Amino acid sequence: MTTPHLSPFWRSLTVERHPTPENGSAAEHRAPDGWFGIVTPVRGSCRIEGHDGGGLRRTTLVPGEICRLAPGNLVRLSRKPPRHQPFAVASVGLSAAVLRYSAEAHPATAGRDRDLASLHTLRAFDPHVASMASVLLRARAAGAGDDYADGAARYLAAHLLHAYGEATPSAHGLNAEQLRAVTSYMRENLAADITLDHLAKQARMSRYHFIRRFTATTGQTPLRYLTQRRIETARHLLVLDADPIADIARRCGYPRRESFARAFRTHTGCSPSQYRKRVGRG
Repeated sequence: MTTPHLSPFWRSLTVERHPTPENGSAAEHRAPDGWFGIVTPVRGSCRIEGHDGGGLRRTTLVPGEICRLAPGNLVRLSRKPPRHQPFAVASVGLSAAVLRYSAEAHPATAGRDRDLASLHTLRAFDPHVASMASVLLRARAAGAGDDYADGAARYLAAHLLHAYGEATPSAHGLNAEQLRAVTSYMRENLAADITLDHLAKQARMSRYHFIRRFTATTGQTPLRYLTQRRIETARHLLVLDADPIADIARRCGYPRRESFARAFRTHTGCSPSQYRKRVGRG
């Protein structure tokens, strides 16, 4: 499959649906210069490969997740082993000019548009943007005009800047080394009973100051951030592994299946078994 081109249908926003390549080869998606790209599955799940952080990485993209592409970046999508089932993705192009305008119009996000690479990531759980891509596909098919697209583009830009933009470092937050130590500890001990005291120890500060500084840095309390990491990991294990749900719950820090089911439904809107059936079809 060749690199998709941007349709001139809308001036500030583009959206296209791309099915699985018929010959089994990888589909390439590149964000052109001056455009920020978003790729999300609309049918099934797929393998995605591209540069993210330190270098080339390969992972799986499932429904509810998005890939955020800074201008000039390319990813390759292919069928996910071992079943190699067909998939389809929506690719959204957002004008970088809209991102700049949105940042300048809202003082809280000033400066966050200067380096769009800070928004780039190979995989992120964002069901809001994922569902928005499907809505945009339907709107384009129905003949919605530029006024509709311009409004959607401004909304999408504000969401990206507020949710993912890197703010100016604050003297009241954690420094990069402290944040890395805390998040690494979470990731490496996900199955354990992680407490605030454990996390504060990684940051080398009191529990009281840790809670305040972590929240100032991430916009979330430590326990809420930890819960999101646990649910995100569980979602992937439910799709990629055939292990019983109770085993996956324990691996993600939930000894009791009932507690896991309650937390999972709160974050995804469905039970673990429903999610596995729904997403695993692809």
